[in-house]
Parts: sequence; structure tokens; C-alpha cells
Amino acid sequence: MKCSRFDPDAAAAYERLQRPGDARLLDALNDALDALEADPGDKRCRVRSFGGGLWGIPVRGRDDDWLLIWEQDQEGTVIRYLGTDPFA
Repeated sequence: MKCSRFDPDAAAAYERLQRPGDARLLDALNDALDALEADPGDKRCRVRSFGGGLWGIPVRGRDDDWLLIWEQDQEGTVIRYLGTDPFA
């Protein structure tokens, strides 16, 4: 499995989380990314289906629920969205 790549907005959201703040959320997102890289077919990585090959992993933070939306392409996994969960 190749490493995940991030769309620009998702990368910016992840970078903001690297600053001091919600360590629980950052840990949970890193766990989700680790699971995704280990086995994108795992049911933990395919909690929500958005059709067209897009999948979502809900992640709980201290104050907010977040959502990581991803898909696979020829080069590996691409994180398309990372932010507050609009469906929570």
C-alpha cells in the first residue's frame, strides 16, 4: 500500500491539527490514517460510502466530530476531505 496523499484543503486541515490543541483528535486521525494505509478494505476504513469510490471514516475529537473522506486511485490513497463532520 502506498502512502496517503492529501488534497490541498485536507492537507491544510491536517497541518493545522499539528499545532497545540486537541491531541485526542490528532491521535484518532492518525489511527484512522494508519488503518487506511494498512488495509483500505478494512471495515473500519469504509464506515460511510459516498458512492463513486469515496469512503468516509468518522473521527471523534474532544469537542467536534470530524470526517476523513478518501478514495483510491492508480497511485494509492487520496484524502479528499478532512474536517468537521457535516453529517454529525
